[in-house]
Amino acid sequence: MAVIRVHDGTAYVIVEVTEEFAAAYVEMERLERLNERKETRRHQSLDKSMEHGFDVADPSENTFDKIELSERNRQLYQAIAELPPEQQELLKKVYFEYIPQTEIAVAQSVTKKAINNRLARILKKLKKLLE
Repeated sequence: MAVIRVHDGTAYVIVEVTEEFAAAYVEMERLERLNERKETRRHQSLDKSMEHGFDVADPSENTFDKIELSERNRQLYQAIAELPPEQQELLKKVYFEYIPQTEIAVAQSVTKKAINNRLARILKKLKKLLE
């Protein structure tokens, strides 16, 4: 007869079993620990890689499109910087703060059409600057 230690969910219990059963139980425990170790190592490896800045590439992501968009945005912001401050402010209110043209017109005591015309001139100027 052999003695093995078995965890019953709350504590370890000493159980007397046959030699064959004890050998099979020990082998089963060893294989389970080995399997758990493999799983842990694989997950830790991916986690560690991500902690060090390595990530899995997304095949649907088009890096060249992102670079091109980034370059166009840089050019646009540079062109906006060349505009007079009042034109920059109008662009900021309309396109970045989403303030309605009517509200801007009331605040500046002009018609909505005047604001619309100003925006058209600004956009035409930006288009020229970006060519």
